[in-house]
Amino acid sequence: MMQSNNWFYLFKYIQQKKIFLLITLLTIFHHTSSAQKDPQLREALSIMTKASISGDIEGILSQTSPRIIESMGGIDQATKLTKELYSSLIKYGVKIDSMINYVDIDVSKIDGIAYCFIPQVLVMSMPEKGKMAITSANLLALKEGETKKWTFINFNKMDQEKINLFLPEFNGKVSLPQGLEKKTLVVQKEEVDKTVDHLMKLIDESVKKN
Repeated sequence: MMQSNNWFYLFKYIQQKKIFLLITLLTIFHHTSSAQKDPQLREALSIMTKASISGDIEGILSQTSPRIIESMGGIDQATKLTKELYSSLIKYGVKIDSMINYVDIDVSKIDGIAYCFIPQVLVMSMPEKGKMAITSANLLALKEGETKKWTFINFNKMDQEKINLFLPEFNGKVSLPQGLEKKTLVVQKEEVDKTVDHLMKLIDESVKKN
């Protein structure tokens, strides 16, 4: 995808521009790799997937990092903003179709926090008949605190400085992975598989290079 912080920026963007371009939700495409090293993380991704596709706001926020919920003003405000986003998506004819998560990545630890950067490719239906929008995204999975459950932060709209503010434990110790250039591609439906495969190969090359 959350998600939550990225959704907030997207909602504001839609309000200002009256169009949709970039959406970051967390879903899983059918041919996603199942090589994720941590079964609990794979399960958390699955839960977020179902919630994101169905518009289950409570489910989405339950998988969002408490750090992001707090930054949005608490659970009530986060719920309000997320509901507003979904209403905007419906209004502008955007439908979340799928996302491919590159999950063949090791889990790391620092200061008691387990974390994993997950590159993603998003596929979205558009109002124009026969057209699909495809873009890349990035997700940070975290396991910390008393519950020791996996939650997520989408850092598409964040630079290293902002990540350090949310996660001071990372400051000077963990650098954001180099991602793909963020462009939204608009393709015909029959070109989706080929485009997604190409982007996933680029992600694979980038991950192995780093």
